[in-house]
Amino acid sequence: MAANYPLIFGISLAINVAVTFRSSDKFKLYCGSSPRNQEDPHNKRDEDDERNAEDEFDPLLKKGASDAGDGGKATEKARHAALLRRYLAVYLLAALSDWLQGPYVYALYDQYGYSQHLIAILFVAGFGSSMVFGSFIGGMADACGRRKFVILFAVIYALSCMTKHFKNFHILMLG
Repeated sequence: MAANYPLIFGISLAINVAVTFRSSDKFKLYCGSSPRNQEDPHNKRDEDDERNAEDEFDPLLKKGASDAGDGGKATEKARHAALLRRYLAVYLLAALSDWLQGPYVYALYDQYGYSQHLIAILFVAGFGSSMVFGSFIGGMADACGRRKFVILFAVIYALSCMTKHFKNFHILMLG
């Protein structure tokens, strides 16, 4: 029996749209409440941890706060800019490393002796899982704590990269 890929894609898309809508601010407009409006101690703690990390890495900005005559707006902007620079540096490193591995993973699968069709299935499975999980993981991270999800992502991604060392198709599909 052949798989009905348009049906699978349509169901996945509908689920993604529903989950994304549920975690958006539009949900509150149409349905009256939003999960983001509920007070969550984990989010508060993550925000405090981020502020403490900013203070730890930017001690000169604290000194500038006492010199600022505008009530600290300039200092807040500087702190935000420093956080943004650190975030973008790490994000771009992660994104570039992920983009660079694409051609090499194809060559690796080819070296393992897989046909183009099987390699395509492995790639589509990877992109499909990104589509499915990527649409609602952000909302879950907002609800459960971003720091926890960053650590979880790092562990899962490392395990996924380790699966590339195995020639077994099912293990490669898992990764």
